[in-house]
Amino acid sequence: MSYATALKRAARHNPAWKAASVYKVAVEESGAAVLDASGEFQYDLAEDTYALRDFTQEDRFTLHQPYDGNAALTVITESAPNPDHLLLWQGQFHKILEVLGADALRGTVRYRVKALPQDEAVPIRHSIIL
Repeated sequence: MSYATALKRAARHNPAWKAASVYKVAVEESGAAVLDASGEFQYDLAEDTYALRDFTQEDRFTLHQPYDGNAALTVITESAPNPDHLLLWQGQFHKILEVLGADALRGTVRYRVKALPQDEAVPIRHSIIL
């Protein structure tokens, strides 16, 4: 059993961790990214997991930069950190703005994310793990 799998089993019973899904950019057999009719990436479900909202004090506020709704999420994942992934957390899709770090045992990744508008359609190609 991998470290991430053990963390997922423990997080399942901890109310602080909420169910999440990691979506990766869909690729064809040739390795090219799959695009929809409007030229946007399509996404495939990579894994079902758990995520935790990080409420530690923000250290990058400035007086001239308004708060824009970013959040830090810690995700239990076996996938390598990738800013092209999308996260579905608490029923809302989140775009990854930056990778903040990962643990040495490859079990968790910390991302800075921004929620996508509820009315914005996300092109999902497969919502099952293939």
